[in-house]
Amino acid sequence: MIHSRPDSLFHEFPAISREVWKTKAIAELKETPYDTIVWHTPEGFDLEPWHSGEEAAQHLAIPVTKSVNSWNNCHRITVHDPKTANIAALKCFEQDAAAVEFLMTDPALCSLENLNRLFAGIKTSAVAIHFSGNLPPAAELLQTLASIPGFAVNSGGLLSEAPAVSTEQDAMLFEAGNKLSLFRFLAIDIIPGHEKGSTSAQEIALALAGASEYLHRFLQAGIPADKIVSAMEIILPIGSSHFTELAKPRALRYLLGHVLRAYGASGSSLPRLFARTSDRNHSLLDPYTNVLRLTTEAVSGILGGYDTLQIGAFDAGLSVNPDIAERITGNIHLVLKEEASLDRVVDPAHGSNYIEALTRNLAESAWNIFKAIESAGGLAEATHRGMIDAMIAEAETKRRKTLENRRKTLIGVNRYLWPLTPEQEENIDALELAAEKMVSGNEIADYELVRMKTLSHGIKSGKTSSVFIWMLGDPVVSFRQATFTEDFFNCGGFEIAGNAALPLEESSYKSALENKPDIVVLCIAEKDPLPTGEIICSKLRSLHPNIIIVMAGKPPKEHEKILNAGLDSFIYTGVNVLDMLKSYQHKTGVK
Repeated sequence: MIHSRPDSLFHEFPAISREVWKTKAIAELKETPYDTIVWHTPEGFDLEPWHSGEEAAQHLAIPVTKSVNSWNNCHRITVHDPKTANIAALKCFEQDAAAVEFLMTDPALCSLENLNRLFAGIKTSAVAIHFSGNLPPAAELLQTLASIPGFAVNSGGLLSEAPAVSTEQDAMLFEAGNKLSLFRFLAIDIIPGHEKGSTSAQEIALALAGASEYLHRFLQAGIPADKIVSAMEIILPIGSSHFTELAKPRALRYLLGHVLRAYGASGSSLPRLFARTSDRNHSLLDPYTNVLRLTTEAVSGILGGYDTLQIGAFDAGLSVNPDIAERITGNIHLVLKEEASLDRVVDPAHGSNYIEALTRNLAESAWNIFKAIESAGGLAEATHRGMIDAMIAEAETKRRKTLENRRKTLIGVNRYLWPLTPEQEENIDALELAAEKMVSGNEIADYELVRMKTLSHGIKSGKTSSVFIWMLGDPVVSFRQATFTEDFFNCGGFEIAGNAALPLEESSYKSALENKPDIVVLCIAEKDPLPTGEIICSKLRSLHPNIIIVMAGKPPKEHEKILNAGLDSFIYTGVNVLDMLKSYQHKTGVK
């Protein structure tokens, strides 16, 4: 927020209230409803298009947990062999990593002998070491780690949740953890819910419910509340909605204070926040756009104040050399720290009326969800009863509908596509398999699977299904329809055989069919497109009985006439794009 001095120029302008601004906006919009410029967020609340200093009194008191906006750059390494993983870890520390996550594939890898091999040459007192994957019982692993010289002051943690077994074992877990004063061993992992399609408000609520569950459980084992809090680490995803993701950790920190104090904790310290970039918007066919997504997500996480940030690889190695991908991904951290200097300001969003309003609304929405979970008996009981899955499924259904009708733009996926590279064409089968294995909430996989199916058929058969776009009438409108059509079919892998503004005459039919397209799309910008459309459909059918004819635009009145003349279907904003593309694949012989 900018506080102007009394002698500044701003005092010459009268203060304008929100209501006056809103009245002026409504007048300027004329027949357009004011509601059209209000953001109806996926979180369930509406966000106004502007914000003012009048809202300062409503800003939340977000706790500041660090004196500088530093964060640990964490690399993930899958461990099959301790020696190989050790080499990879030493390499990542050369790229300014301050933390490493070892994803263990076998509990036997956590033996003292294997851990010593894994840590060879690593100063365990200087870098945070995290563990996830297939681990032995937590108390056993903590005891092993405590026996390693220098590890007693390691600031890493276990990123796998601690299952409830008995009060006695919970007490033993903390007894083992006492020897590792900075090590976190109570993980609250929100990533699984995110991968199924949870909203940001739901993720905050799940984090609160997880913290509440741990506090309730370990207080029964006689552990002091502040000690429980100091053992917690919350693992959160960062998606591509920049401002929402920036506001998410701020809202969580505010709400955590209330939950912790309710259990008797002082609130002087909070659980550590560990952020992972999202796999939900990961593209297989446009990997370099993933770099931009990861950068946006990283900026959100840094400005939001996460303690640890893990940026995932922008490619799985099927389009880009793994070493190059690792190098570029690692440099995102370096650029944001060394060149953008994002580590210099703590909570830079503080005072921004827009972000403060977003934080407040996000917190209110999350708090309501959290209360519903608590009323159901807590996180474990709500999960057991299916409440959590049902809640996430409802949000995912709404989001999926937006994706399927292409109301949400996915760069390089359903708009602004880039052709396949030779490497991708060679790896097309492996890419298809990788897309099928994407997390269930992935926004991109369905589109890329449809596209790859068409392209794979073309590569193997020697002929890719193609489309010709016929424009007629008002050139401004028909060109806009043609652009929509081109985007529509491109994201399904169809080749655009040509497009042209053609008059209604005999030679035009020859031009339309010259390159032997499978589909002809009519972009007729006339007040009543039916008469012209009927003529063209009838003629095209007589010349090419198997041609598929499509019209861009919503079905007009009496559209049965043009369907009877040979039209197959209509495409327009709001139609289920994926279903339509699959139907055109079937009709053009794509298998």
